Amino acid sequence: MLKEKIINKIIDETVDTLIDDLWEKTCDYMYEYGEYTESDDNFYKDYKVIEKKIVEELYNRIKNKNQ
Repeated sequence: MLKEKIINKIIDETVDTLIDDLWEKTCDYMYEYGEYTESDDNFYKDYKVIEKKIVEELYNRIKNKNQ
């Protein structure tokens, strides 16, 4: 059972890190390539759309890599 706990902890920490990095990098790129300001009302709405597309693309790439 201890091994399973360790594996779950590694998975949890890795997923948390990836989510944090996803948020940070996506925001960076949105400000760099988009026309957003820090007070832009559309930023969060657009972020949610972009985030979903990123997750879908990651899933597709991982799925295709493992075939």
